[in-house]
Amino acid sequence: MLTNKKVLRLLRIALLGVCSSMAIAPLVSQPVFAAKAAETQKVSSKVGKPLKQARELMDAKKWKEALAKTREAAAVEGKNSTEDALINEMLAFCMINLKDYASAVAVYETMLAGGQFKKEDEPKRVLTMSQIYFSLKNYPKSIELGERYLKVASGDLDVIRQVSQAYYLQNNFAKAGEYAQRLIDSAKKQGKPVEEDWLQLLMSCQHKQNKKVEVVATLEQLLAAFPNEKYWSDMFTYLLQGSSFSDRQNIIYLHLVKQANMLQPDEYVELAELSLAVTNPGDAKAILEEGFSKGLLGKNQSKDRDLKLLSMAKTQAAEDLKLLPSIEKEASAKPTGDALVKVGEAWLGHGQYENAIAALSKGLTKGGIKVQDETNINIGIAYLGLNKPAEAIKSFNSVPASSSLALMSRLWVIQAKASTN
Repeated sequence: MLTNKKVLRLLRIALLGVCSSMAIAPLVSQPVFAAKAAETQKVSSKVGKPLKQARELMDAKKWKEALAKTREAAAVEGKNSTEDALINEMLAFCMINLKDYASAVAVYETMLAGGQFKKEDEPKRVLTMSQIYFSLKNYPKSIELGERYLKVASGDLDVIRQVSQAYYLQNNFAKAGEYAQRLIDSAKKQGKPVEEDWLQLLMSCQHKQNKKVEVVATLEQLLAAFPNEKYWSDMFTYLLQGSSFSDRQNIIYLHLVKQANMLQPDEYVELAELSLAVTNPGDAKAILEEGFSKGLLGKNQSKDRDLKLLSMAKTQAAEDLKLLPSIEKEASAKPTGDALVKVGEAWLGHGQYENAIAALSKGLTKGGIKVQDETNINIGIAYLGLNKPAEAIKSFNSVPASSSLALMSRLWVIQAKASTN
């Protein structure tokens, strides 16, 4: 039975923060302009004179004046193709520095359509145009040019990300997700670390398409690489959605929440009550004592209830410890391993991890048990108690992917790996 707190844990998928503006860095330097003018004899004096003055003003970063002089050159009639191309580059350069991106990209469109870019320069100009259109929130054009650029620079991570974001902002979550996955795969192929916001972008695309299985898989990656309370809370919400855990499974789940340092006061009580219900008083005693030591229990109106529960757990735990050796002996004579598994769970509750591993393993070997996956997870938990994460991970990984506890076991693996950091 789920508590209200569990039911009310709403999934808080990270909202995608997409920057709608960016600094556009000019890709053509002033020395290039001068070199281009010098390398050709096709620039007339009528055009060359104002362009020379424009370059001098650009050196002084007087962009408005430089733009005016460049326009003066543009107004000269009868210009040749070299002059048109040089003037257009200088116009775009000035406009970008004046942050007049709309005018700059319009000039670049003219140059692209007229074949005025050198072959080796065209990809960079196309990239700049894509960036400008993104800053202007013209996402279709940004996508068009970004994809064109990626045909010659397929591994450019920044551009793949930009195209993914542009699709996202167009509400095309399928294509946005496709590029977000491409971004992640490309980074891995290049040996570069996957960034958190890339995974958030992918997860948001999956969430928008109601792809719960894919969301969980991406959330696992976030938890493994960038663990925090929010991701764990989201994951626990997914873990509980549509679940019908038995008492034993709920105990394992609540211990996972505790391992993530997120167990709430009412969940401490729930875990203790569940443990008492399955005759595991050692676990109930341990969890209640921890709750009291952390100041989470024994307060306000619940004080009397918590104290009575702790007293009951202590009494039953003391009696259980006396009887466990003889119970284990009887369990060993049983035809199946169920009784030994029960004993192993009791030893685990008392914090006697080596005894727990021995009994649980014997139960698995004997066979015929109905809770094999739970048993393997509990063996892993015991190994964690012994600070043996490698053995714990091996045990958690023995839970098959087809099991209803597969996700639970993978989350325990994440916790085990975190314990080694």
